[in-house]
Amino acid sequence: MPIAVAGAGYVGLTTAACLCELGHEVALLEIDPQRVARLQRGECPFYEPGLDQLLRRHLGRSLTVTPSLDEAIGRAEMLIVCVGTPPSASGAPDLQALWRLLDDLRERRPAEPLVVVLKSTVPPGTNRRAQRRLGPGFVVVSNPEFLREGTAIHDFFHPDRIVVGAESAPAARQVADLYRGIDAPLVTTGWEEAELIKYASNAFLAVKLSFANEVAALADALGADGLAVLKGVGLDRRIGGHFLHPGPGYGGSCLPKDLAALLWTARRRRVRLDLLPAARRANLRQRERVLAMLEPAAGRRIAVWGLAFKAGTDDVRESPALAIVPALLAQGARVLAHDPQARGNFAAALAAGRPEGLPPGLRLVADPWEAARGADALLVLTEWPEYAAARPEEIRSALAGDLVVDARNLFDPGAMAAAGLRYRGVGRSMP
Repeated sequence: MPIAVAGAGYVGLTTAACLCELGHEVALLEIDPQRVARLQRGECPFYEPGLDQLLRRHLGRSLTVTPSLDEAIGRAEMLIVCVGTPPSASGAPDLQALWRLLDDLRERRPAEPLVVVLKSTVPPGTNRRAQRRLGPGFVVVSNPEFLREGTAIHDFFHPDRIVVGAESAPAARQVADLYRGIDAPLVTTGWEEAELIKYASNAFLAVKLSFANEVAALADALGADGLAVLKGVGLDRRIGGHFLHPGPGYGGSCLPKDLAALLWTARRRRVRLDLLPAARRANLRQRERVLAMLEPAAGRRIAVWGLAFKAGTDDVRESPALAIVPALLAQGARVLAHDPQARGNFAAALAAGRPEGLPPGLRLVADPWEAARGADALLVLTEWPEYAAARPEEIRSALAGDLVVDARNLFDPGAMAAAGLRYRGVGRSMP
């Protein structure tokens, strides 16, 4: 089936390349000329494991990249919308890019009805507004994405469910047929239900992570092993062990944004929600707990391993490191930081709006051991495999001090103690 995909970000590019892999012909629409040029050269503009190979495999065959809406939809039977919906100060998603695209599309009313699939994360009611805005000649379908950065290709081909929200049964079937050959439950609903499934799913994950961090904090105060506690809890099939892993707090492009948007939606509808604001406060508090583990930081040199919000991505949006590193600098610490993929994005995010660039006292280095060598303490913020592979003896030899704050619980406390290190994990007391 000839398909157009609008937006070449994490979701759009992954969706386009994976649909090609399923045998579809895809025109990928992107308005950023620099990104278009990179994609047309076969260069993935961000880090997502395996996506660059998939892009090059289909580029110039079943996948074309264009900045022209007319060219993108020329032969398409369906347009999949994957434009960004970033958060505003109120928590409401900024839908300007979506409305601009739909207004441009409306001016090009096709001879045959065009199915417009909203895969962008949007608040309940948006698909209904989109249908009214487009008018006759278009059929709007909600098809929210559930791709995790770092495992997006696997998630596309092995989803937990495929959600299709529509008021047209034929259009719903047409969207479901996109995924023919993928073994997953199909959930067919109306527009608002599909939109709310996406938001409620991420809100629940945020609550679960915040719960894990609060149990870990209590375990630390009791001298108990929080990981053992959470493992025991997660073995209950009603609860499950996924996302019961304590850490420095959730981040990324989805959970914080979607939780804020759901709370904004509730406020507009005058529905009081108590649990979700508490989860958000708990998440912010978790960053303070990690900072407190480092003791007074003034005048000390701190090595930071990890800047991305999680391993497997170069994304630093809402990363705990964006809050923790500036707090260390404000306390008077000198920070040497490493990340195998996210240093450039972290530097850009931290320097944004600062004419002087990066804050003084911060160095971003290309090797984790360069950061650790001579440092008074090591702080691990991202669970990259190369960090987990470091031997405690190597860490002890590199550091001038003896403190390791492992916010991802990568290391064994006993082995760290045996190497002469003072080890502080999240929910893991020293033996």
